[in-house]
Amino acid sequence: MSTLKADTIVASDGSSPVTLTKQEAVKHYVNYDAVNSTTDSSLNQSSVTDYTTGDFASNFTNNFGSASDKVHFASCLNSITEGETRISSGVRGGVVANIGVLTNDSDAAVLSTSSVQFFSAFGAYGSGDGSSYDFSATYCTSIGDLA
Repeated sequence: MSTLKADTIVASDGSSPVTLTKQEAVKHYVNYDAVNSTTDSSLNQSSVTDYTTGDFASNFTNNFGSASDKVHFASCLNSITEGETRISSGVRGGVVANIGVLTNDSDAAVLSTSSVQFFSAFGAYGSGDGSSYDFSATYCTSIGDLA
């Protein structure tokens, strides 16, 4: 058996990245802190648009090859100080990407090669069930082929 050791692997032209075959990898992600309106970390994101409470779009640096032939995963985490009047610690929520494709939501953007819209809301929390909410960590990850 042989061992291959390398610090950098490039295509045969000496400068282009190596093309992966028969593999998929994350092509975009964002960790958006909606409470402070900041991007904590990202990959292939040029900017984020914060439309309103719980409604965001991540704009890609490099576009995807298709508006519909990709998959988005989304989740959230909330950092809450004790004694906050609206909610208590341990509140859970949910995030969906491009929900407008599944509903008649007039605020949802059409599928795009250049951005993804994602929404965050309360999970099960009494009177807050399903209400839009800005979480301190809202994640969206995209897998698909770039243009």
